[in-house]
Amino acid sequence: MTLSNGYSKGYGHTHIDAEPITDFTVDGTNLHCVLTGIEEVVVEDRPIPEVGDNEVLVKVMSTGICGTDVSYYSKGRIGTSVIEQPHVLGHESSGIVYAVGTGVDTVQPGDRVAIEPSLPCRDCRFCKEGAFNYCKHEKYLAAPHTDGTLCQWYACPARNAVKIPSNLSWEEAGCIQPLAIAIQVARRADLRPHSHVVVLGAGPLGLLCMAVARAYGARTITTLDRSQERLHFARAYAATHTFVARSPEPDADALEFHARFAEYLTDVIGAEDGIDVVIDTTGAEAPIQLGIALLRTGGNFVQAGLGAPLVSFPILQVATKEINLSGAFHYTARCFEDGIDLLERGLVDVRPLVTKTFGLTESEEAFKAVRSGHEIKVVIRNQD
Repeated sequence: MTLSNGYSKGYGHTHIDAEPITDFTVDGTNLHCVLTGIEEVVVEDRPIPEVGDNEVLVKVMSTGICGTDVSYYSKGRIGTSVIEQPHVLGHESSGIVYAVGTGVDTVQPGDRVAIEPSLPCRDCRFCKEGAFNYCKHEKYLAAPHTDGTLCQWYACPARNAVKIPSNLSWEEAGCIQPLAIAIQVARRADLRPHSHVVVLGAGPLGLLCMAVARAYGARTITTLDRSQERLHFARAYAATHTFVARSPEPDADALEFHARFAEYLTDVIGAEDGIDVVIDTTGAEAPIQLGIALLRTGGNFVQAGLGAPLVSFPILQVATKEINLSGAFHYTARCFEDGIDLLERGLVDVRPLVTKTFGLTESEEAFKAVRSGHEIKVVIRNQD
């Protein structure tokens, strides 16, 4: 691979290319992180892909590691979604366009881009309405039957390459995809200024939802988590209030327990009518039940976390409080662009979330670091 003298390999928080790239020679290795079995990954050199019509070849610079990647790594599945090995992981990637195919006029060689991982059919009813996350024929990078982007060179449709500004580091760029999901969550929550917002769970998605809530002008942003370490981080990052999550004893009345806790919490933060928006990123039964108890009449509850397929749900409260209940899955039209805009204008800062980086040849260590629970966001440097 030949790089121009103006290309910077740094991962600093103020990375800007010193001058445009002029040499786009494509040769050398194309290392891939390949899952070959449960908790078994190997690094393989595969051919650099050819660029077809309406496609671009991206030199992948960074990839954030997601909880779904770790689930595939440690279990080979997420619920009923089962992958077959060997399989290339990774779907939160950004890089530099190195070649474009016939018919491409949206990007050009040298452009810095984030790769949208969704590959919808674009022809069904939902796609034509802009809701391509509903597409029944959708393929998703690193999901079953579709290899991911944890490699050095990747060819994708040009429409999936979204331009990013030069003032974003590659570490930040590795967080754009989960930020886009947080944008979709905010849309589903109908998040408005001056709202009291509760985010259940202070993991990466929860923290990004808090950051978006702050950017949208939320009055208070409260989070609950079992980890004091994560709560401390959340308070320094975007939360105005934090509480240690608690569950009722097995023989206790769960509804009564959550009602008392909700009364205490809303009193502390000054939300006398209840919470306007509750976002659950845990998928666990107790937080979901608490979230319904916290909501004001007519409030909005968004289920964003993926947990057990079946949980006990306080449906009577949903009816009597006329709660607006919705789910959020993936991202949809222009979520990437909205997230990039928030980053470019400094309304959301993802730099504190990246607590550790690894080279591509250290991918196994990266997965173990995420699974340990001690890191917030891990980003892989695909060219190292």
